[in-house]
Amino acid sequence: MRWALRDISFNVARGEVLGIVGQNGAGKSCLLKILSRITRPTEGRARLHGSVSSMLEAGTSFHLELTGRENIRLSGAILGMSKSEIEARMDEIIGFSEIEEYLDTPVKFYSSGMFMRLGFAVAAHLETDIMLIDEVLTVGDERFQRRCIEKMRKVANSGRTILFVSHDVDIVKQLCHRAILIQDGRLAMVGTPERVVAEHLAAMGGAKVAGPVSLPAGLA
Repeated sequence: MRWALRDISFNVARGEVLGIVGQNGAGKSCLLKILSRITRPTEGRARLHGSVSSMLEAGTSFHLELTGRENIRLSGAILGMSKSEIEARMDEIIGFSEIEEYLDTPVKFYSSGMFMRLGFAVAAHLETDIMLIDEVLTVGDERFQRRCIEKMRKVANSGRTILFVSHDVDIVKQLCHRAILIQDGRLAMVGTPERVVAEHLAAMGGAKVAGPVSLPAGLA
């Protein structure tokens, strides 16, 4: 049996932006699915203190038979928001997503880019304590990606916590306070985004970056 994740242990402080990097198949997306309660861990547990919104791969956060507008309302209701609170944020969510003309179409007809635009807009504007984001910035044009980055900065500055999976190491270095490297389902390194990204790139190139590797006993 091959473990998707094994011996993963770390803490994230309130208001921190944590980058998660690693090669394809390392276990990054699996980790976010466990944290978002989509996947149940075989062993161990994940403790999250506060409300959580997630923007994972297309389709995992929405009910496919519902329209975009209905999914916004459903997402808010699941988070415990009142109808008036959801409606108060509706225009901002729709405006950010830039897919207003498709809001009353079932999301099963959306392209992957439309999924990501609406999913990010919902996750970013429903004001949960924790955001889990998986490769959302890989879809869409450069202008929309810049808007997402700026929104994530504002979210982080407001005191919300973000866990951010990305293959774009430049964005990880721009946005994150710390980063972790996952290799073959195990936690290989924790440290500054610059050091973790350097280790990740070296591992992909078959080289090793000089210097000690930081392994966590607990990351407050």
